[in-house]
Amino acid sequence: MARLLFFGLLVLAFIACLVIIVSAATRALDAGGRALGTAAASGRGEIMVPTTFQKIAYAALAILLLGVSVGWLGGM
Repeated sequence: MARLLFFGLLVLAFIACLVIIVSAATRALDAGGRALGTAAASGRGEIMVPTTFQKIAYAALAILLLGVSVGWLGGM
């Protein structure tokens, strides 16, 4: 049962990483289009939008907290 739980967590971590990568790529393409003045730039407001680094740091913190609480990091 624990293996199934760990496999599920691994799948969720993989999906989270994939979402972060797609989000970063989309933001980079959007910023590039806006800098070039092309139609690819969307008119979304940039007020209080988390940066890519903040998203990556948040995901790393969540993985670290999960690893410490489960015992993967820090030993038990």
